[in-house]
Amino acid sequence: MGVREYIQRHSWTGLVARLLVGAVFAFSSAVKAIDPYGTVLKMDEYFVAMGMEWLSGAAILLAVGLITVEMLLGVMLLLGALPRLTSTVTLFFNGFYLLLTLWIAIANPVADCGCFGDVLVLTNGQTLAKNVLLVLLTVVIFLRCKEANGALWRSGVSFGVGAATLGFTIYSLIMLPVVERFPFGVGVNLPQAIEQELIASADETYVICRDLATGKQHRFGVNDQEWWDTTRWEFVRTEVPKEELKVRVSEFVLSAGRRNLTEEILSMEVCHLLCAEDVSDLSEKEKEKIWRIADECRASGARVLIVSASPLFQVQEMFPGLEFANMDPVVMRALLRAPAGAVMLHNGTIVYKASLARLK
Repeated sequence: MGVREYIQRHSWTGLVARLLVGAVFAFSSAVKAIDPYGTVLKMDEYFVAMGMEWLSGAAILLAVGLITVEMLLGVMLLLGALPRLTSTVTLFFNGFYLLLTLWIAIANPVADCGCFGDVLVLTNGQTLAKNVLLVLLTVVIFLRCKEANGALWRSGVSFGVGAATLGFTIYSLIMLPVVERFPFGVGVNLPQAIEQELIASADETYVICRDLATGKQHRFGVNDQEWWDTTRWEFVRTEVPKEELKVRVSEFVLSAGRRNLTEEILSMEVCHLLCAEDVSDLSEKEKEKIWRIADECRASGARVLIVSASPLFQVQEMFPGLEFANMDPVVMRALLRAPAGAVMLHNGTIVYKASLARLK
């Protein structure tokens, strides 16, 4: 008995495949809907790698559409709605993802695919294997596409969940993620968090040294004084935990030219950080909004700082008379999951965050 004949004779194959693929699509959409700006950034990363930067302007629209369609397909698969249409569209999607991840696995243009946001990060090889399996399962679904009935309520529920996902995704873009995935959540006291992180990092960091007598390598804690004996040990390298690759709260640094403003800003009673990763992307309306917010904050006696990853001279030209500072763009994206917005600090504690779209 051939594989195709076996699949067509045994209905459980289609059911299992449909539930597995549907669950993956729904999960992928859900974790991206929580932090849609992360998907926008990942799409920009793809566009740059492909030499298609001209598509970056549509990244937000494409990200919202992708998240919504993935959830719609996932629920339709789980419920068995519109089986022929759903299986065909799913096969197209997974075929496209397979070709894309094959290119990623070979060319390695991005560190990870972003399939599951920051909740579950897969290597490019793991992503390729996952998509090969999904394509095979989708072929099974396609061969068994008549097994689920197309009852109207199934389609109604599917489109209802899709509409809810669309609304939630837009809400998360404007109001910022409801679940904080980075170490800059509201309520975090940055000086304390930085100190605790540095202590923990020192405890988790190791020094690899070579024994000059035997040539063997040994691992020591950074505070272990034994390896300081240079007559016996030769330094080889430092080992840090894998989490070091993630954005760390200690990377929160504000600089104005050669001046490091971080300690000064974090020690102030009240300071408003008006953030814009790239000031050249701001519309006239957005510039006016930043000016208005800055004037209101200064009128209340609070310190205001324009924070950007753009060159300082460009920020100064756009906002003359306001104080400004630079921040690493990766850290900015972790601090404020929006291209522009405001962060309020009270004695170094993040007490408020909002995207510029949310602010009035």
